[in-house]
Amino acid sequence: MKDMKVLITGGSGLIGMALTKSLLKKGIDVVHVSRQKNSKAGVKTFVWDYKKNYLEEGALNEVTHIVHLAGAGIADKPWTMARKREIVKSRVLTARLLLNKVEELGLPLEKFISASGIGYYGAISTSKLFDEQSERGDDFVAECCVQWEGQAQKFETICDVAIIRTGIVLAQQEGALEKLESTVRRGFGAPIGSGEQYMPWIHLRDMIGIYEKAITDSSFKGIYNAVASEHVTNKAFMQSLAKALNKKIFLPKIPAFIMKMVFGEMAEILLYGSRVSNEKLRSSNYNFHFEELDSALKDLYQ
Repeated sequence: MKDMKVLITGGSGLIGMALTKSLLKKGIDVVHVSRQKNSKAGVKTFVWDYKKNYLEEGALNEVTHIVHLAGAGIADKPWTMARKREIVKSRVLTARLLLNKVEELGLPLEKFISASGIGYYGAISTSKLFDEQSERGDDFVAECCVQWEGQAQKFETICDVAIIRTGIVLAQQEGALEKLESTVRRGFGAPIGSGEQYMPWIHLRDMIGIYEKAITDSSFKGIYNAVASEHVTNKAFMQSLAKALNKKIFLPKIPAFIMKMVFGEMAEILLYGSRVSNEKLRSSNYNFHFEELDSALKDLYQ
């Protein structure tokens, strides 16, 4: 690991920050690329701008592994046409910029590791269990994931590639769980729509463990679903969260038409969801810390 140097894009996000801290503790050298020079993680940060095809000189010096987490937030803003373009381009064109620079420098990169999402399978509710070989969905998020992964796979001409399709990452006071927690604490934490849609999830500790395995295990390549083993519906998830917070849910389910009025097309990712298999990940000898939702929430809130 002494000769390992990891460049992380999107390093100031939830996963990027936690991964950076964990790698540094293991003595692995880490640098970030960002639109701003300042780094919340306290590591050397280089500036980039994919719109100008710019990457600051020295960013790739001695880098052996790239972890590509950058991308505009899927659920941060309404899905206007401009926002949709930004969501896709901020993932795809940044990866293209990195590939061009790596090729220009003749960098002996060992591995390119890219995030993706379980949204690849589409926002649908079905009894089917999706694995990495399952067909893609046909909605906006699925198309985004297809383009995202397609650009990452272009690194296969120069190095190994691992793609991690991520579920809902559970972390205290951050990400999706923070938003759900605030509604439960205020007594508004009702199931959404039918409540029967599945919510594939993963604890942040396991998310970091999977990325570290991707970095340190040379046999870990290809596409993996990063979700816990337990399949829970939206209704069951909200009940478990209320229990963990010692709160009660009083309100009935939030009707689908209200979600569509408030969120527009983006409501699809909240109203629909299917079961996703992690069998391939477990077969790679990754051992989960948290496979059941109650134990994951207990860890976060105890």
